[in-house]
Amino acid sequence: MTIHTHFASSPRLADILSPDRNSFGVLRFAMATLVLVSHSYLYAAGTSAAEPLQPWLGRSLGECAVRVFFILSGVMVAQSFDRSRSLVDFTVARGLRIFPALIVCVLAVAFVLGPVVSTLPAGAYFKSTELYGYVVKTLTLATGSAPLPGVFETNAYADYVNSSLWTLKYEVACYVALGLLGIAGLFDEKLRWFAAAGLGAIVATVSLSLPANPDDYGFTQNLRYFVVYFYGGVLAYLLRDYLRISAALLLPLFLIFVASVQTSFAEVGAMLFLGYGALWAATKTWGPLRGLCNRTDASFGIYIFAGPVQQALLWLFPAISPVVLTLVAFAIVLPLAIASWRFVEKPSLRLRPVVTNWIRTAGRRALPISG
Repeated sequence: MTIHTHFASSPRLADILSPDRNSFGVLRFAMATLVLVSHSYLYAAGTSAAEPLQPWLGRSLGECAVRVFFILSGVMVAQSFDRSRSLVDFTVARGLRIFPALIVCVLAVAFVLGPVVSTLPAGAYFKSTELYGYVVKTLTLATGSAPLPGVFETNAYADYVNSSLWTLKYEVACYVALGLLGIAGLFDEKLRWFAAAGLGAIVATVSLSLPANPDDYGFTQNLRYFVVYFYGGVLAYLLRDYLRISAALLLPLFLIFVASVQTSFAEVGAMLFLGYGALWAATKTWGPLRGLCNRTDASFGIYIFAGPVQQALLWLFPAISPVVLTLVAFAIVLPLAIASWRFVEKPSLRLRPVVTNWIRTAGRRALPISG
């Protein structure tokens, strides 16, 4: 079989978009776990320089996992918008996917874990404006690094309660922009090639002139960074009927990725390799994992609950190694994530039609009645 024949017989992205034909859930679970692994080194040492891939790529294992998260999110959220009945329906779906579990996590950390590990007496802790500032700032996505009074002050990564949450505002910003682009016709079949060309140009150029050191990024630079990955996934969805997924392209894309490191196109090179590699991995069934992850999506729960658990373990056992921290934290976080899916996230997603209809009804009632 020639390379051309093999490529032509490979599945298209459009062929694997239904959950029973892809392993997106497995990949999201794996990426959330890799963030946990990476953060074990960050929290234990107090610096991102200790994370596994940092010395070689200038990016940690966790950052690479988040890149894949955003690429897969771009594909899946683009599909969600394309299949939604309206912008309201799409907005409700996105809100229900993020905020119910986030609210539970933030309140549990602030009002259950916080007073236990704080250096302040309970009375002073609950009277502190910093406590309520943490809740408001975190739930409004203003920041993912708001401190809690007296919490984790002596840890190596001092004062950070849940460092993973900082990416959520950028994901929501990408959702908002996608909704606006969708209204403007991004998913109109007649405009497909025009839309794909325009989006491709944006993805290819938006990361140019980013500072070489990620520590120098502000909001705008971070947003541009995440746009490359999220909209790389959206672009893949737009081209789903033509995008063939073959292992034959992995080596060339890897070489592009390596060649682009520390250049202006580093993020584009990383997006192409990580994105295509993720799609290729999604064509595999991974034994029983595909079915398990489709039935129980623990990825978001792992992502949002891991940080406080890891920091609490380090508060209890400051000398614990990153490897042991990873294993113990995962054993605690996985049941929490499964419970979050079964009792918070999944029931919340079932409310989508109810909430959508309520908003539509409230909107109609709010309109003035003309004679």
